[in-house]
Amino acid sequence: MNKLILTTCVFSILLSGCKNPFEAKDKGIDQLNTIENRWEDTQILASSTARIALATPISELQEIRRDLKKSEVSECLTPAKEALISYMDSRISNFLNFMSETESTYFEINPKIIEYFSIKNKCTGEQSDPNSILVKEAKEAEEYEAKINAEMKEQGFDIKEKGTPAYKAARVAAEAAIAVKEARIAVAEASIAAEEVAAEAEARAELLY
Repeated sequence: MNKLILTTCVFSILLSGCKNPFEAKDKGIDQLNTIENRWEDTQILASSTARIALATPISELQEIRRDLKKSEVSECLTPAKEALISYMDSRISNFLNFMSETESTYFEINPKIIEYFSIKNKCTGEQSDPNSILVKEAKEAEEYEAKINAEMKEQGFDIKEKGTPAYKAARVAAEAAIAVKEARIAVAEASIAAEEVAAEAEARAELLY
């Protein structure tokens, strides 16, 4: 009889512990989604605010960051939460630098926003809203990272050495090379456009005379 009771208790404990693994992984997802929406709205406001008036939206961004820090999420979503906090720190730092007329850096933003959505989507088993501003930013960041990695490989650097001074120096060189390439493309496109406009104007002039 005692063995039966013990077996029943153990079975009940195991059953309750494995009741819904998907629900455990999703714990805190609603909070994250709400914080994402709040952040997007406030970031839009901050981006369209004059430098002299940025103190208020920056304060609101910091408040959202504190709310995220206090939020309780599943073990699966914890790395995503930490990545989002790091991303927010970078963004807030950029706004503060802009407000104080100091040049901001884009270096830490890319990998963190990519990392956030990558982990979040794996934990929930769902894809994020493609219309989300943060999702679009993550996609652009991913494309930019791919460009950087390709350029660094072209220069013969091993991109696995992330975090080292050599990696950072190689990344800066890659970013500069990409900027030069894009500038050349822009100049070439502008030149072609100018030639087309000139040719069209010449053709119209011939019709008039």
